[in-house]
Amino acid sequence: MIPYKNILILIDSVHQAQVAAEKALELSDPSETCIHLVSVIQFQSVWQRIFYTKAYIQKQRYFTKRNAIAERKIEAIKAKIAAISPHTIVKTSIIIETAMSDQLIKYTMQYDIDLVVNTHKSTRSGLNWFKKDWSEELARKASVAVLTVTKGCLNHPIKSILLPVKSFVPERKIQVALAYAKKFNAHIHLVTLLDNNDSTAKIKVDAFYLTYKILSEYGHPPQYKILQGADSDAALLRYADQIKADMILVNPIKKKRIPGIMRQKMTDMLNPISALHILTLKPYLKRTI
Repeated sequence: MIPYKNILILIDSVHQAQVAAEKALELSDPSETCIHLVSVIQFQSVWQRIFYTKAYIQKQRYFTKRNAIAERKIEAIKAKIAAISPHTIVKTSIIIETAMSDQLIKYTMQYDIDLVVNTHKSTRSGLNWFKKDWSEELARKASVAVLTVTKGCLNHPIKSILLPVKSFVPERKIQVALAYAKKFNAHIHLVTLLDNNDSTAKIKVDAFYLTYKILSEYGHPPQYKILQGADSDAALLRYADQIKADMILVNPIKKKRIPGIMRQKMTDMLNPISALHILTLKPYLKRTI
């Protein structure tokens, strides 16, 4: 599982992609890992996204300009990777997305992407709330692990992993936590949040106990804590800060009919200079498209 075989970096901002590339190299092995640099071009207007085809957009001046910009960004990140790790294999691609296509999801499946390295974005506002979050889509639809990092995560060892437990035994989180713990000699912390009015409290406690038992049987008995209060991302982040966690494992939020405006994601709450790695994992590996 670690090092990863195929790591995807989505290129928007060159600065953010450079941070993602450096973190990807920390988690890779030049002899085993291929890094995929991908830029996604979307249609400019709502009408274009709905009615126009990929063949049409390729003939437009808008596409030519965006394609040239994407190529320059990709080459800049490719050069950065070559300077740090000249033997790392790099593949590049520019993908055109429409409202009716899932080309990026198909790409992750075609190349067996097992990790996406994403960078923390500044808090979304205005029309940015409605902009598709590709990393969240990949975590949810393609069951790809998405690692969100900041510049503070670079060259920061992962020695403490926070594993939240809710109403089921998080088997995939357990597998990943054990892999990171073995790779980096890290310690695992278990946490669950219980509200006095929570009707699923017993289910959570049972899942919490079973998770503790599984980790102990694999030789990594975790420290554990049952917190009182509402189950929220803000509460988990506060606890992660309290125990000085270097990584927290979370599940992607459920898709909303109106994206983004109902709930702020944990990755949106992340301090821009935090050293906390947030690894988003779908509970199960089923892929949908």
